[in-house]
Amino acid sequence: MTCSWPIVFLMVVAIAWSLVLASDAPGSAPAVSRELRTDLVTKIRIGSATRDGVAKLLGRPWRTVHYGDCNAVEYQELWEYWGHDVTGSFKITIEFDDAGIARVIARTVPTGAIVVLAAAPAPQSSHQHQGKEPE
Repeated sequence: MTCSWPIVFLMVVAIAWSLVLASDAPGSAPAVSRELRTDLVTKIRIGSATRDGVAKLLGRPWRTVHYGDCNAVEYQELWEYWGHDVTGSFKITIEFDDAGIARVIARTVPTGAIVVLAAAPAPQSSHQHQGKEPE
């Protein structure tokens, strides 16, 4: 089976455009990525760092995950960054509370091992019961 060159050319252009558009999709890796510096990750102040502060420090995340209202006790937004060092590739995950404050930083390696690098207690809820606990 032979293909004429205009069809092949159009197929190549279509594939190239789909790759360009996919690279700019929300949550995808930036088209021009910069190396994640682990020394910058250690500068994130858990319990006080904001989304804007983390974005200024580390840049745009590789992926963001929003859980919406799945469970109000758990953190609702995660930012993920990819990096590598002498041990191989790893993912840094930063969890934000509803106020946009960083609460947890974890490192995950391809084998699935997760190490919590830093964590802050959840903020006190404004809803507290007074008096005797239920029996």
